Amino acid sequence: MIDGVIKYDFRHTFTDDLKEELCKDIENVRKKLFALKLIGEYQGIGYGNISKRVEKNSFIITGTQTGHLKSLTSRHYALIEEFDEKRFFLKSRGGTKPSSESLTHATIYNLDEKINAVIHIHSNTIWRYMLNNGYLFTGKNVEYGTKEMTKAVNSLYTNTAPLSNPLFAMAGHKDGVIIFGKNLQEAESKLLELIGEVLIAR
Repeated sequence: MIDGVIKYDFRHTFTDDLKEELCKDIENVRKKLFALKLIGEYQGIGYGNISKRVEKNSFIITGTQTGHLKSLTSRHYALIEEFDEKRFFLKSRGGTKPSSESLTHATIYNLDEKINAVIHIHSNTIWRYMLNNGYLFTGKNVEYGTKEMTKAVNSLYTNTAPLSNPLFAMAGHKDGVIIFGKNLQEAESKLLELIGEVLIAR
């Protein structure tokens, strides 16, 4: 598994920490996923990230290479202030640079204005289950954090209402799974449903 390398163009302004209340609900979900090892670190490389929409074209996301931390403070989050899929560019601010998957999150937010939260986890068990049981997935040659990934995500939902099927595996990004929803609670619930389904099937 290779993760954590930022592949998009960006301009980040280091500022004071973001307001804690902006990050609190993300952190509550992240702590649970960290405990389940769905967010964490493998061979020195952090994996997994969470975001929530703030305004139409802005969102807060966990910072790059924070997966190894059991808990985050507002210093470990970045605010995406502007993003452009076509230019493969984003502008951000905060105490840390944003996740390497930030433009994938941005692409998902662009699918439907009702989408307000995105969770990216890693689990070999869940990933393999999804690939073998009819779930949506991006191609085996599509790497994480690339322009090809943004195109692949858009292609997945060309003829599908995103919130009717709000999860997919990343076949070219080993163990990578994306879940999204109208809010963090909905995305988390969908993930827990998936985990339950996988456990029953084992």
